[in-house]
Amino acid sequence: MRRGILEASACLLLILGVLGDHASTMMALSKPNTYEANPVAAHLMELDLWLPIDILLLAAGLAIPYLMARIDGRLRILFVYPLVQGLLRLSMALWNIHILLSLRL
Repeated sequence: MRRGILEASACLLLILGVLGDHASTMMALSKPNTYEANPVAAHLMELDLWLPIDILLLAAGLAIPYLMARIDGRLRILFVYPLVQGLLRLSMALWNIHILLSLRL
Protein backbone atom coordinates (compact mmCIF):
# COMPACT_ATOMS: atom_id res chain seq x y z
CA MET A 1 0.00 0.00 0.00
CA ARG A 2 2.80 2.40 0.86
CA ARG A 3 4.44 1.91 -2.53
CA GLY A 4 1.19 2.79 -4.25
CA ILE A 5 1.01 6.05 -2.33
CA LEU A 6 4.60 6.91 -3.28
CA GLU A 7 3.92 6.14 -6.95
CA ALA A 8 0.74 8.21 -6.96
CA SER A 9 2.52 11.07 -5.19
CA ALA A 10 5.32 11.09 -7.76
CA CYS A 11 2.86 11.11 -10.63
CA LEU A 12 0.71 13.82 -9.05
CA LEU A 13 3.78 15.94 -8.38
CA LEU A 14 4.81 15.63 -12.03
CA ILE A 15 1.35 16.64 -13.25
CA LEU A 16 1.15 19.61 -10.88
CA GLY A 17 4.68 20.69 -11.74
CA VAL A 18 4.09 20.64 -15.49
CA LEU A 19 0.73 22.40 -15.23
CA GLY A 20 2.07 25.00 -12.80
CA ASP A 21 5.17 25.70 -14.87
CA HIS A 22 3.21 25.97 -18.11
CA ALA A 23 0.50 28.23 -16.67
CA SER A 24 2.88 30.50 -14.74
CA THR A 25 5.20 30.81 -17.76
CA MET A 26 2.33 31.88 -20.00
CA MET A 27 1.17 34.39 -17.38
CA ALA A 28 4.67 35.84 -17.03
CA LEU A 29 5.19 36.06 -20.78
CA SER A 30 1.95 38.01 -21.14
CA LYS A 31 3.59 40.89 -19.22
CA PRO A 32 5.61 43.51 -21.12
CA ASN A 33 9.41 43.27 -21.12
CA THR A 34 9.50 39.59 -20.14
CA TYR A 35 11.01 36.78 -22.16
CA GLU A 36 11.71 33.07 -21.90
CA ALA A 37 15.25 32.53 -20.56
CA ASN A 38 15.45 28.90 -21.73
CA PRO A 39 16.53 28.98 -25.40
CA VAL A 40 15.10 25.52 -26.13
CA ALA A 41 11.69 26.43 -24.68
CA ALA A 42 11.78 29.79 -26.49
CA HIS A 43 12.43 28.04 -29.81
CA LEU A 44 9.62 25.55 -29.18
CA MET A 45 7.31 28.46 -28.35
CA GLU A 46 8.20 30.16 -31.65
CA LEU A 47 7.26 26.97 -33.49
CA ASP A 48 4.07 26.49 -31.40
CA LEU A 49 5.41 23.14 -30.24
CA TRP A 50 5.92 23.87 -26.56
CA LEU A 51 2.54 22.53 -25.41
CA PRO A 52 2.61 19.36 -27.58
CA ILE A 53 6.17 18.53 -26.47
CA ASP A 54 5.24 19.21 -22.84
CA ILE A 55 2.25 16.86 -23.13
CA LEU A 56 4.40 14.19 -24.79
CA LEU A 57 7.07 14.42 -22.07
CA LEU A 58 4.39 14.33 -19.38
CA ALA A 59 2.80 11.23 -20.88
CA ALA A 60 6.18 9.49 -21.21
CA GLY A 61 7.18 10.50 -17.68
CA LEU A 62 4.02 8.90 -16.34
CA ALA A 63 3.70 5.87 -18.61
CA ILE A 64 7.26 4.53 -18.68
CA PRO A 65 7.77 4.14 -14.90
CA TYR A 66 4.22 2.83 -14.47
CA LEU A 67 4.50 0.18 -17.19
CA MET A 68 8.04 -0.87 -16.28
CA ALA A 69 7.10 -1.26 -12.60
CA ARG A 70 4.20 -3.49 -13.63
CA ILE A 71 6.53 -5.69 -15.68
CA ASP A 72 9.13 -6.03 -12.93
CA GLY A 73 8.52 -4.82 -9.38
CA ARG A 74 12.24 -4.13 -8.92
CA LEU A 75 11.91 -1.29 -11.43
CA ARG A 76 9.82 0.85 -9.07
CA ILE A 77 12.95 2.96 -8.65
CA LEU A 78 12.00 4.52 -11.99
CA PHE A 79 9.39 6.56 -10.10
CA VAL A 80 12.30 8.73 -9.01
CA TYR A 81 12.11 10.33 -12.48
CA PRO A 82 8.57 11.77 -12.20
CA LEU A 83 9.34 12.76 -8.62
CA VAL A 84 12.49 14.72 -9.55
CA GLN A 85 11.04 16.19 -12.73
CA GLY A 86 7.90 17.22 -10.85
CA LEU A 87 9.96 18.93 -8.15
CA LEU A 88 12.03 20.77 -10.74
CA ARG A 89 9.00 21.92 -12.72
CA LEU A 90 7.22 22.98 -9.55
CA SER A 91 10.27 25.01 -8.53
CA MET A 92 10.16 26.71 -11.95
CA ALA A 93 6.48 27.50 -11.41
CA LEU A 94 7.30 29.06 -8.05
CA TRP A 95 10.10 31.08 -9.64
CA ASN A 96 7.70 32.32 -12.34
CA ILE A 97 5.20 33.32 -9.65
CA HIS A 98 8.01 35.18 -7.88
CA ILE A 99 8.75 37.06 -11.12
CA LEU A 100 5.05 37.87 -11.58
CA LEU A 101 4.82 39.24 -8.07
CA SER A 102 7.96 41.34 -8.49
CA LEU A 103 6.56 42.83 -11.73
CA ARG A 104 3.53 44.12 -9.85
CA LEU A 105 5.64 46.28 -7.54
